[in-house]
Formats: sequence, structure tokens, C-alpha cells
Amino acid sequence: MAFEASSKWQYKCPFRKTWVDVSQEEDLQLKDSYIKIRKGGGPVAVCKVGTVKFSTDFRNMLRTNLASRRSMEVRLQGGELPFPAPSPEAGQEGPSRASQGLEEGLALKRIAPADLDAGSAGPKVPDFIRKAWGQGCENVTMSGRFEFSMDASDKDLLGEMLSYHMLRAGVTPQALDNKCLIFTNKKGETAVANKEDVARMLSNPSSYPIIVSYEPHTAFKGVAGETGVRDHHINRVTLKFVKEAVAEIGSIDNVKHTHQRRTFERYLLYLSDHYYQSEDDLSDAMDMKEVCAAYPGVEKAFLLIDKTGPGLSKILRGEIDVLEYLFGS
Repeated sequence: MAFEASSKWQYKCPFRKTWVDVSQEEDLQLKDSYIKIRKGGGPVAVCKVGTVKFSTDFRNMLRTNLASRRSMEVRLQGGELPFPAPSPEAGQEGPSRASQGLEEGLALKRIAPADLDAGSAGPKVPDFIRKAWGQGCENVTMSGRFEFSMDASDKDLLGEMLSYHMLRAGVTPQALDNKCLIFTNKKGETAVANKEDVARMLSNPSSYPIIVSYEPHTAFKGVAGETGVRDHHINRVTLKFVKEAVAEIGSIDNVKHTHQRRTFERYLLYLSDHYYQSEDDLSDAMDMKEVCAAYPGVEKAFLLIDKTGPGLSKILRGEIDVLEYLFGS
């Protein structure tokens, strides 16, 4: 008996507090090890993920990082186990209900467009208002980006059309970055983040059709307002130090102390979560000086980072005493 093609092993991330798919490589290793149980194989699978080894015990459905000794639940999602998991040993706690797929939580219910026909008082909500809400329309993408074309007859409807496409794409007014909103006339000329230039293009009949597109930087998708953008720049500076230190160290085995191995593991999860959430590889992140120049007054946010960031890899290797590094002369 084999695993269903749609199935995949997942682990309960202790930091994201959600279930996360294991890599394709680890998924194949876990499935192969599980099948071998029927052929006399042991109930524990040891998989290498990058430079880190994980031990997965199918008796209690726990996955353990062998370097940091941190354990997390595992489960099979999208299918059933080909045969019952081996029973726990005497005194060994069995798998949780969630690991057995018995507690999936509440499913999200999608509201049908027809359910939005009536307002709170009963009468039908006008179609143009429903469109401005981004409701009652097909192809709701929630992608954070959009593009639409305006004819000359649409020039007085920019607000409604923009609202319609923003909410259809899941872009809130607070999160809209006007530097990413591009107006392109039929000659290929553009107007960006300038009210006068946009107004001039819209008032010129020879500009049409005009393409209005919104393509935010992946790292700032969903980040609202100047304060939010500033704080995200600071966060990217910090993560870039972490990324460079992790790359320089290479393997968790090169981290000296056990408690710092846990820190190293947490750094890997921070980076993985950032890549997963925003598809941002941090390659174009500002450095500290650039952020301080762009946002005067944020220097205090970098007081500790400025000391520890450049030497983070040496701290993790045990080459520098972190207290001496922080407070020494």
C-alpha cells in the first residue's frame, strides 16, 4: 500500500503557530521510512534537511531537531496513512489528536455574491457600490496587484474603478503605495506618484487608452503607511544581518553553544518565514546608513544592531564573548 499522491507531511511550526509543509525531499524520505515499517524497518526516521538532521518518531508523531533538541508535532495532510502508525512504547505518550488529523479547526466559509444582494435594511445594494467594495464580481484574486485599462469615457470613473480593482486584489487604502501605482498612456509614457502628471494625462484625450497598474515590491505587500514602511525597512536590515551570518556559518554544527544552536535554528525559521510570507530574498535591502538617511531619527533603533550585527557569526561560533562585545572597551 502506498501514500496518496495528494498527501504531504507537515510539522507544527513553534514560531508561526501553524502547520507547515516539509520540503519535497523530506516528504519523500518520511514516506519511504514509513513504508519500510511494514518490512521490518524501525519506527523512527532520520532525515537531513540542508545541514540539519531531524528525527521523526511515527509512534508519537514528533519531529525533533537533533542539534537543538526542539520537538514539534507532525501529521499527514491531504490523505490517509497507508496503514496504522506503530503503537507507542510503554510510558511513551501517544500522538496528539491534531497529529492524527482529528482537530482541523473550523473551515472558512466563503460568502456567495448572491448573499450580498440585500443590505442591512433589506433592499438590494446597488451594483456600483458592491463593485466598489470588490464584491459581487468574479476573479477575486487577493493577489495584492492589479492592472486595468481606462477609455476616454471612463475618465470620471477613476475612483470607482480603482476601488473596485484594489479590493478585488485585496489592497486596502491604508496599504496602497502610490509610488507603485503607474499610469501608462497609449504612447508608453508614464506618470507615477505625481498628482499633476496624472491629472494632465487623464485630461488629455490623446492619452487613451490608459493602463493603470499596481505592482508593489514583494517585501512591502500589506505594509501600510509611512511608519509601517519605515519599520519594515528596519526589520529588513536586521534580517539581512541574520541572513549573512547564517550563510557564513553554514551549518548548525559550527555553532558552539547549545543555547546558541537554538538561536541559530530560530534564525533559520525567521528567514524561512520571511521568504515564505513575502518572497523577499533581502538582496536589495537598505543598509543602516541608508535607512537613517531616509528616516531621520531612527538611529536609536540600530544602537544594539550596530554593535552585534557585523559580528553575529563570530558570536555564534563562540569566537567573541557577547558581553565583552557589548560592554567592553
